[in-house]
Amino acid sequence: MANTKVTPMAGVTSNGKKQLIENLNRMVLPEMLLNRLNRDILQQRNELQTVLDSLLSGQEFLKLLRQRTDNLKTNNDLFPDDEHTMLKEVDNEINIISNTLSSSYNSLDLLISDVLTSALLIGYHTGAHDMKINLEKHAENGFQKSVLDPQKGGNIKAGKVEPLKNLINEMACFLYTNNCIGKFTKENATASIFQLLYEFNINNKSLECFSTFTNNEIKERFVNQQIKHKQKSSSLRQPSVSKLVEVLKTEYNQTKIKKKLK
Repeated sequence: MANTKVTPMAGVTSNGKKQLIENLNRMVLPEMLLNRLNRDILQQRNELQTVLDSLLSGQEFLKLLRQRTDNLKTNNDLFPDDEHTMLKEVDNEINIISNTLSSSYNSLDLLISDVLTSALLIGYHTGAHDMKINLEKHAENGFQKSVLDPQKGGNIKAGKVEPLKNLINEMACFLYTNNCIGKFTKENATASIFQLLYEFNINNKSLECFSTFTNNEIKERFVNQQIKHKQKSSSLRQPSVSKLVEVLKTEYNQTKIKKKLK
């Protein structure tokens, strides 16, 4: 883009200004976008308007498009070797219309028809290219903010509680495979594991595995969600929650729990 000059832009960051300039320099007809912008934002010599005001505006417009397209063809992102792009379509149609204008036609109507076809396709593909350049960064930023960033945040959050999940599952396995304590319900297993971990949690709130909970305090519902075993229940007398806690403490003292959660 010729003679681009950046002037102060209220409410726009320096990176935003830089991105805008980069976008304009990748467009075939940046003047079309500038017509919709505040004149105080960017100032440049409007070559498009000069062409449109000329006596042979059509021919001069075609020359301008050829010049702009040739300049952009040096950008491998816009004009890759083995990929289809809108810019390649612009280049192709410019070649076609140039050949059409230099060819001999028996019918003026046929000549006009072929020229109109190429001209309309040039306009369509030029507009598609320029709007893609102008909008693609916004689309990337939107995808980043709405999909990638939340996904990344969710993965980080999930990673923090993974040691706690593993410990709960380990404790549940210990209870369910202990033949000395008889049958019990999942509710009692949940309550006993929660009670032991909550006692530990109260004095160790700074551990990262508790940071995802409100007030850094583990929730019984969370413990229940991690226990995937079937209920080990029976009509026989079941051990109390306090009894299950005692059993757990024989295997999991405060030091061992802290070691597993770090």
